[in-house]
Amino acid sequence: MNVLKILITLAVGIAGYLRAKKMKITAPGMLGSMILVALVNAFTGFAQMPGFIKTIAQALSGAYIGMQIAKKDIRNFHYLIVPFLILIALFTVNTFLMAFIISKLFKMDILTALLGCVPGGVSDMSMLALDMGGDAGVVALMQTMRFFGCLAIFPALIRSTTKEDGDSVKDNRFINDNGNLNTFMDKFIRNDTEKLIFTIIVTLITGWIGKLSGFPAGAMVFPMFVVMFINVNSKVARIPKEVKLVAQILSGCVVGASITPETVRTLPIAILPIVLLLASYFAINLLFTEICVKHNYLDRKSAMFASAPGGATDMTLIAADLGADLTKIALIQVMRAAYVLAVIPPLITLFIKLISH
Repeated sequence: MNVLKILITLAVGIAGYLRAKKMKITAPGMLGSMILVALVNAFTGFAQMPGFIKTIAQALSGAYIGMQIAKKDIRNFHYLIVPFLILIALFTVNTFLMAFIISKLFKMDILTALLGCVPGGVSDMSMLALDMGGDAGVVALMQTMRFFGCLAIFPALIRSTTKEDGDSVKDNRFINDNGNLNTFMDKFIRNDTEKLIFTIIVTLITGWIGKLSGFPAGAMVFPMFVVMFINVNSKVARIPKEVKLVAQILSGCVVGASITPETVRTLPIAILPIVLLLASYFAINLLFTEICVKHNYLDRKSAMFASAPGGATDMTLIAADLGADLTKIALIQVMRAAYVLAVIPPLITLFIKLISH
């Protein structure tokens, strides 16, 4: 392990983030650092990121997702369980079906195709590719193009489809407060600094345990569930946006460092697959929406945003401008992100084992 190379790689990643932020690129922490580190490494082979950095990045990412789920979300979830189950069933079938088609048509290995087709985050899926033996560069490109395609196309599609509809009617059944969250921990951990230190320690310990467990994506899944449990039952969990940014930059550096000149030469094979993948997600979006409207699970606008395969924050912010039901959209999107991290990797691992025998 060369400490100087690690420090220089981190410096390049931070420079990439700052440049991407100045250019107003979406998710600059992940994409900016990844692109600049990848460019440097593709030409010099100089970048280096040790395994423990990857574990830290995964743990912080999982904890941040866990922080998005509060007690009120758990109490409200039963109102949305049917549309949520329909959505994850559609997404799961689509992931495996499209990965099979893409691997056959474009001679891509099935593991890379599966991780590229999962409706997850760019950093999360790229890190999983490194963990599970897929091509992280191709996965990162497919996930990035899906993410940008979703942000560029879905809002316009939803706006044109629902232009005759008014704003969504607020559902009065939903609880908007978290109730009493005082526990014995709240008596000892009171200010924001103590909460942050406590949460980071718990995150790193559970991330390391998850890594050692051998469970697919354990370094992300374990902290996600532990932090979610703490956040649902107390007020002591704290993961500010700055921590998410650190996780994104670290993830970008790790993925960027994995991209070699050979990876760059193979990246063009991801262009046509992503076109097919986006088309499949459009079809799912429309099918899910029609089911929800027909059975009165969700209004059309909220159903379309809830099933858009973008980030929970991004979709919710865009939905706010168009008068959709933010509570339902945010809850379905966050639970979908949790499902993707906790359930899809073990399914992929099982599938790979079955087809390899």
